[in-house]
Amino acid sequence: MNLPLPLVLSLALLLGAWLTWLAVRRADRRRLAGRLVASWVAVACLALLASPPKITRTYSASEAILITDGYSPDSLQALLNRLQPKPQVFAFETEAQQAIPVKDFAAFRQQHPAVQTLHVLGHGLAEEELASVATLRLVPHLSPLPAGVLSASWPKKITLGEPVQVQGIFTSPEKPVILYLQAAGGNRDSMEVKKGAGQAFQLGFTPKTSGRFVYQVQWQEGDSLHREVIPVIVEEPRLLNVLLLSSAPSFEVKFLKNALAEQGHGVAVRQEVSQNIYQTETINLSKQSLNRLTPALLQNFDVVLLEEATLQGLSAQEKQALQQAVRQQGLGILTCFSQNSAKPIPFFAEARFRQISEKQPLNAPVRWKGQRPNTSAVFALPSVILQAQEGQQVLAWEQNPQQAVVVHARKGMGQVGISLVPETFPLALEGKEALYRQYWATLLSALAKPAREIGVAVAPVRPQIDASVFLQPTGQAPTAENLQVTGHETAGSFRANTSALMPQREEYILWPAKAGWHATSSVEDGGTGSYYVYASTDWQTQKYHEKRLALQKAAQTSSIAETPARITQEEEIYLWPLGLLLLLSLAFLWLEEKI
Repeated sequence: MNLPLPLVLSLALLLGAWLTWLAVRRADRRRLAGRLVASWVAVACLALLASPPKITRTYSASEAILITDGYSPDSLQALLNRLQPKPQVFAFETEAQQAIPVKDFAAFRQQHPAVQTLHVLGHGLAEEELASVATLRLVPHLSPLPAGVLSASWPKKITLGEPVQVQGIFTSPEKPVILYLQAAGGNRDSMEVKKGAGQAFQLGFTPKTSGRFVYQVQWQEGDSLHREVIPVIVEEPRLLNVLLLSSAPSFEVKFLKNALAEQGHGVAVRQEVSQNIYQTETINLSKQSLNRLTPALLQNFDVVLLEEATLQGLSAQEKQALQQAVRQQGLGILTCFSQNSAKPIPFFAEARFRQISEKQPLNAPVRWKGQRPNTSAVFALPSVILQAQEGQQVLAWEQNPQQAVVVHARKGMGQVGISLVPETFPLALEGKEALYRQYWATLLSALAKPAREIGVAVAPVRPQIDASVFLQPTGQAPTAENLQVTGHETAGSFRANTSALMPQREEYILWPAKAGWHATSSVEDGGTGSYYVYASTDWQTQKYHEKRLALQKAAQTSSIAETPARITQEEEIYLWPLGLLLLLSLAFLWLEEKI
């Protein structure tokens, strides 16, 4: 509490007069001038500390400076020197001397309605924060990004045997950097990225065991080791029931049947040996009649593989049963074509076949989604390619995806595929059994009847500690008591809420306090799930990059006519120089008397 100024002045004059009288009365008149100056300096400091003076400053009311994480003090000072009159300085999620902290931008707009232009220093603001200042003219003064990953993508869930491919963009402002993919206790892949922003990278690794893992992208910068986490769930392969239909016995059917059976898949084979006479076989399945395709029979299978000749030989009832199983049960069908049979077929092969050469079929390399790097698969292909139409997805291709040889599209609940690779068994004869199995695993996974999804859907894509996480069970409208969550440390961090998109369901909001894997389970249907919660420091460079892009986009669309306005504000002077001067004066008086 400040004392009244008249009282402070009166006391100061009396104290100064008394100290002056004591100094003059002393017999030792050496350093008299010094004693008098030190005495009055001490009195003045005491008076100013008792009643601190204030300075009236003029600020721009229509402009303001907002500093965010990563701002440069030199940039702030340069901006203050350039803007006249100087605007007020505010700070969001960072600290600075004489900066007014901002916790909520809605409150900021209410407290400072005259602000029309906001200069933003640092790494910027997130989209949800920019929405609160959308009516202002935003002027970015962004800091350079530190070395790190700007964006990255990888499969969050894979099947054992499939590779984990991490692709992204890296920025290294100062020098080239070597990136490492750390997994299973060691560096599994590496790549050097050049100096500069926007450098693409790709790292890969094939897990050997199933489970929940946290791999890392690492790089060295000076003496510091930086890392970004790559959480991945590796699942055991799903066992499918596959029906193979052939117009005649063939090596293709024999090799594929044996390969699928060895992996534990259920396989049923029907091969026509003469008109309407079939040779049938079942492996890893209960024995059943395959002579006639019926809805009841097809309900037992996930995928049907057949040739174009076999398809044409089916009766109208069998074709109808296949179409019904695809649309209503989710069955997947793959029809293989040869050189002379490549032509559209309603429902089963609604595709655009394009002749690329008049030559006979030639051996050509084929690539597919998820193919292991540095591997090559050569097949005998017809001189025809598939041009993917709207709704069709390419599974395998020759030189590029525009030269497709295997495509598939959704029909009702199931998938219908078309293949121009009539024979794949030569790949196994070459000793490339692993590549052979991977090719068919890719096709079967894309075509198979959808597995019954039980568990919990999680949003956002990258949950973070101390931030809301939304969970929604995929069972039939379970109640709050039916969802169990483990791995959360904070008591009372779980509550139910009605979903805005699906009012008949409930979604659950949590605020996890611990980074790492978290497990969920639905008591109603036994469904389980896992999701990874990231630490607040994970993917920091990417967060900065996203903030920069959001701020730059908002700045381009924000432009309002500025009405200059000024405000005056009284500010107290810094008191520490007065305290230091008082201490020096008293020290001089004490030492001078002892000498």
